[in-house]
Amino acid sequence: MVKKATTVTTSIWEYARMGFGVGLGSFAALIVYMFVGMMFFIPGFILVNKEKAKGDKQNQSLKILGYVLMVIGVIIGIGLGAGTFFSELGDEF
Repeated sequence: MVKKATTVTTSIWEYARMGFGVGLGSFAALIVYMFVGMMFFIPGFILVNKEKAKGDKQNQSLKILGYVLMVIGVIIGIGLGAGTFFSELGDEF
């Protein structure tokens, strides 16, 4: 006895739901990149400003560490996150 092959019908609403889910997932991932970038940038910015406020008693190693944290935050947040985010946003509209 031979079984009949069953066909799976997919409606347009199932494709729309799947596309909407993929779009939301990619936006959420990009926002996470931007959030992680801010978590590096903000402490670096605070550290640099604290050292600048000390005047003559600045600790140069802490100031350099602040700049390094800011650069890492910009690379992660704006380089990876925002660039792809705005590219995807442009594709949607």
